[in-house]
Amino acid sequence: MSIAEKKKQTLMKRRMWAIIISAIVIIALAIALVFILDYVKTLTFEDVDGTVYYIRERDDVWGMYDKAKDPVPTEPEHGYYVTVAGTLVDVDPETGEYTVIAVVDTEGNEVVGFNSRILMFPHIEKKNILSLEVHNSHGTYSFLRINEEGELDIEGDFIIASSPMTPYDQEKFASLYVGAGYTISILKLQDPIKDDDGEFTEYGLAPQTRVRTTDEAGEELETPEEYLYEPAYYIITDGSGNRHKVIIGDKLVTGGGYYAQYVDISGESEVKRDAVYVLDADTGNSLTCPVEDYVTPTLTYPMTMTDYFDVENFTISRLKDSVLPGQKELYEKIISFSYVDLAERENTIAQTMPYVFDIELDGYMPGDTAIDACLQNIYTPSFAGVKKLSPSDVDLAEYGLYAPEVNEDGEPVTDKDGNPVYTPYAAYAISFEYDVLDDNKQKAGTIHQMILISEKNEDGNYYAYTAVSTVTEDENGEKKIDLSYTYDMIVEVEGHTFTFLEWERYDWIDASYIGAGIAYVKKITLDSPNYQATFEVDDSLFTMTEDGIDSGNLFVHASDSNGNQIDSFGKMTVVDVNNFIWEITTSEIKVYDKSGTERKMAEGVPYYDYNKLGRQVRCRNGYIDGVEYDVEVKADEIRILSNEGALMQTIVRYDSSLFRSFYATLIYATIVDSYEMTKEEEAALIADPSKHILTMTITTEDADGTTKTTTYSFYWLSSRKAYITINGNGGFYVQKARVDKFISDAQRFFAYEVIEPTSKT
Repeated sequence: MSIAEKKKQTLMKRRMWAIIISAIVIIALAIALVFILDYVKTLTFEDVDGTVYYIRERDDVWGMYDKAKDPVPTEPEHGYYVTVAGTLVDVDPETGEYTVIAVVDTEGNEVVGFNSRILMFPHIEKKNILSLEVHNSHGTYSFLRINEEGELDIEGDFIIASSPMTPYDQEKFASLYVGAGYTISILKLQDPIKDDDGEFTEYGLAPQTRVRTTDEAGEELETPEEYLYEPAYYIITDGSGNRHKVIIGDKLVTGGGYYAQYVDISGESEVKRDAVYVLDADTGNSLTCPVEDYVTPTLTYPMTMTDYFDVENFTISRLKDSVLPGQKELYEKIISFSYVDLAERENTIAQTMPYVFDIELDGYMPGDTAIDACLQNIYTPSFAGVKKLSPSDVDLAEYGLYAPEVNEDGEPVTDKDGNPVYTPYAAYAISFEYDVLDDNKQKAGTIHQMILISEKNEDGNYYAYTAVSTVTEDENGEKKIDLSYTYDMIVEVEGHTFTFLEWERYDWIDASYIGAGIAYVKKITLDSPNYQATFEVDDSLFTMTEDGIDSGNLFVHASDSNGNQIDSFGKMTVVDVNNFIWEITTSEIKVYDKSGTERKMAEGVPYYDYNKLGRQVRCRNGYIDGVEYDVEVKADEIRILSNEGALMQTIVRYDSSLFRSFYATLIYATIVDSYEMTKEEEAALIADPSKHILTMTITTEDADGTTKTTTYSFYWLSSRKAYITINGNGGFYVQKARVDKFISDAQRFFAYEVIEPTSKT
């Protein structure tokens, strides 16, 4: 290609790019022109609520549009545009000129809200509410923001002023602060009716004398009653200290809302706004209800599912009959127990017993299933509601928890001003201590709780009141109780929560009353009018396994009043006349010399035979290598003979399985039911020798050497029933046949007879 041709081609490319660029510029100018023309043909209108609207021309017609460029609706009569705030605007369709025909009438600090509805004052959001004080027919209460130092602080958390630690329902509280801070009205009345004093009594917005014709249950009163009506009101304060007061009047006949009036309290005096509003029903309901509707019912100091059972000195008491308020010892114990930590129970007779009774049921085994059910119901009760927060003594008396105190003569006790003195007088009282743990699961303190419980009400429920205090000890170890109410309320608890209040003592115990494992037993004695027996147990050769103590090496020395003496064993260690050591069990025979070296038996093939008890045991006849005598290990005895066959020594071979069967007879014994009698009746029964059937003692020893003796006494009630006391504590009966079997099975033991623990005789 020549130089001239190259120049021509370059020139053509330049012309083509110039054309493209020119076209782009023209398009951009056209678009800009459209926007400019659109802007020129658009006017803006800002409404009273701050909303911006646009008046613009479309298809040669001017109209009013919102930010989304959608047409603003019009009213049917004149075609005026109606904004969200209710402002009426007339727009000339040919010129775009507009005229405001009418705006929503506001006064004072009113604000136009959604859909032309009036807010009494500007919206205060939750984050800007410092305090909210409510006054209504149920009383006065306040929610305040308090910081960790206990000071009023907009950055703090809301608490109930009269009871700072009381938990409350966050969802219900939301309905209160939303309604109080966002006072958007359903309606603002036109020309509301005033009384002669200029008050809006017609709407319940001023005090007045009224007549009551029905009671609280809606029942017609025989005689109408006059009473002074006071309207409810609330005061809300924001973080800047601005305060607003709103009076809440009567509910609309339709139930759809409440009448309300704003009060300006920004100056030195209160000034009521000359206007009546209608607030929605939810707002009115939340502002006229009692504080108890917001409170979360609480019965005990918060516990967890993993340690609710960890209680000490848990005691349920019942008000005694014929005692007067203020007398000493008002209550009698129904039950009392404590939880024992597993670490304290390991390798003891109580290893499987998580609870221990106090002295009144000493010796009986607590029914851990029943106790767990009781504690779970207290930890997670079913509530019917909160009846009174921060109750007075009069309130407590009204709900059957307190009563006016009287002196020894039955006369009322009064204070220095002549007012009655009230004292706890509830039908039931529950007290217990509970350890509080820190983040490291270490004891941080002890909480003492006293729960007063009323009789059942007409709904089958109970009223309850809990006093919480901390328990400390002085330098002498003396306990000191400091009252510190963390929640202070009367609650109504559904009846099924406290069913344990109606339990008899039998419901609290484990029906099995001899619970010691055989590995812990050291001695058993039986003492009846015609027979006595003693079993001394040596378990010193026990071994420890993963499942606990293995008492296979049990050794028993037994004797009775018939002159019998028996030694039985699980693993028998015998030193023969030549100082050889024999270790014999039901399934094994071994022999060692005095140096501890195991020696082999020669000749004789091991075999099994049945002993007198009908059990198979390992037997063998033979001799020890290098020893000049024979040994015969038979089913019931061991015989050592000289080489000439002369008997040198006989050892009774009596294994401990029969004693185990006898002990199983004791273990299978159960308490049938309660048997209540007066102290006098019980004393007479015990003192009558003809009623005495048997006294049995069982001495146990824990791994640390601690011993304990439990005494079981049985007395004749009928041919089928025997009264039982354990360590002197009675109140129950057992089957007499089982008590008789204790004696007969002991006699079977000495007669080498088979014992069937589950048989009736």
